[in-house]
Amino acid sequence: MTDSPAGDIEFRGYKLTPVYGRAPPAARDDIVGMWLAAGVLAPDEAHRRVDEVVYTIRNPSGELAGVNTVYVQDVPGGAGPYYFYRTFVRPADRGVPGLTTAAFKAAVALLRDHPHARSPRGVVAIVENAKLARRGAVARMKQVGLHLVGRDAQGRDVWCVKFDGTVPVAPAGLLKPA
Repeated sequence: MTDSPAGDIEFRGYKLTPVYGRAPPAARDDIVGMWLAAGVLAPDEAHRRVDEVVYTIRNPSGELAGVNTVYVQDVPGGAGPYYFYRTFVRPADRGVPGLTTAAFKAAVALLRDHPHARSPRGVVAIVENAKLARRGAVARMKQVGLHLVGRDAQGRDVWCVKFDGTVPVAPAGLLKPA
């Protein structure tokens, strides 16, 4: 993984570009178009979520291959605001070893120092993909500093990394124990 002077990150021929809070119009159009072509979001939701994109991910031929996004929300139980993280990679670009990990690490590094009015305390990832419960995926999540804090009401694993380096603890009664 190499950084360029513009803040882009090169990873296995893919280019990760930071756009949080400043996505240019062409990138915004590409992002919305990718989501709509994949059928993962309705048009109104795609246009709303484009403001939540942290990094765009372009494949070696320059096509938009994916994005990671965050939204800020308070964690119930008084734990305060956190960034809630999501990733989407087009099916044609899935399976590149380490790409989503590189995108996550880049997002956490950017968000850690990003000035935000609500001062989020860290990043929460609610895992919807059952493949991420496999031993290798769990090991990678731990490697990047995520801690399993429990399961949500739908039984999905909830992982968290706090910016201050402390180990996160789910507020009492919020989650089912992992």
